Amino acid sequence: MVAAAESELRTTGTLSLDSAARAAGVTKPGLMYHFSTKEELMTAVLDRVLTRYEIQLTAALGAPDFAAAPVADRMRAYVEWACAGECESGDLVMFADPRLRDSLTQHWTERIEPWLQVPDHVPAAQRSALLAARLLADGVWFNLASDLLPLTAADLAGVRAAAFALLEVTDA
Repeated sequence: MVAAAESELRTTGTLSLDSAARAAGVTKPGLMYHFSTKEELMTAVLDRVLTRYEIQLTAALGAPDFAAAPVADRMRAYVEWACAGECESGDLVMFADPRLRDSLTQHWTERIEPWLQVPDHVPAAQRSALLAARLLADGVWFNLASDLLPLTAADLAGVRAAAFALLEVTDA
């Protein structure tokens, strides 16, 4: 049901309990047996997206335990992942329903923050470089997911190189 709901969201850009039930081939009461509210369903879709992201980020990192990896390595993995362009409009789940935006973005933050948080003890210059690289990757991710003003392959490669150049500062 969650996969069908995600597919419906990707296809139409919106999701209701009715449309999710139709997409899954079940009745609305059948769907609501598993997800009694739209928020529960949207959270499940968001978890599905985030789990996929975590798998991809772990692969980009090349280490099974991201928590043990240096923050610069996690940021490199994030930049690499964002620039790989494996995201679509349906990945913007947390923005799909304005009434659920706060709870879904909070859930998003709880899941993704461990990957992207820069510890307070990092020196200011390195911290700024790490955050700038992250914000470049955030921008690429949102640009690719929203398909707004698409980047050429050369432009994407240039942004990736700029982000990696920022991360070189953190290795000094």
